[in-house]
Amino acid sequence: MAVTPDYSDYAFISIGANLPSGADDPVDTIRDTFDRLEQLSVGGMLRSSLYLTSPVDSPAGTPDFFNAMAGIIPAGSETPLSLLHKLQAIENAAGRTRSGTQNEARTLDLDLITFRDEILDTDELTLPHPRARERQFVLLPMMEITSVDFELPGTERSLKSCSELISTDQQIQLYSSGR
Repeated sequence: MAVTPDYSDYAFISIGANLPSGADDPVDTIRDTFDRLEQLSVGGMLRSSLYLTSPVDSPAGTPDFFNAMAGIIPAGSETPLSLLHKLQAIENAAGRTRSGTQNEARTLDLDLITFRDEILDTDELTLPHPRARERQFVLLPMMEITSVDFELPGTERSLKSCSELISTDQQIQLYSSGR
């Protein structure tokens, strides 16, 4: 009988990209990012499949995104803000620039969705991520690596029930690279 992990030990990170980073296409960037995130985990890492998703609330002409989800077990001394800063350093290393335009095309986007069971609301970070329940590209990969019944900290709604409330204009499909 398989043992279900204690998801309250994990930090969940949404991964997205739709622009090349140097010589890497977005798919390679995400694969490299999984390797970098695994180095931040003191235990095993959970990895979702790769999804191809339509842009949500993005400027006109924004290309489709590739998205995934990672679950890592942060070190005992790690804080949500220290992990956020490490995620931002990974984004910067992948050529991420911030113009101030919300939801624009990017080489890499790492969003801290949850950090253990912590609830946080500061100028720099809100946990759980405030729009996680509204995004299929967050919910479906997260359900894949947790369970449909998983609830974000501080909520009383399962990932599945959140997903069912989202309009169908958010297109998402499993990505198959043909490799």
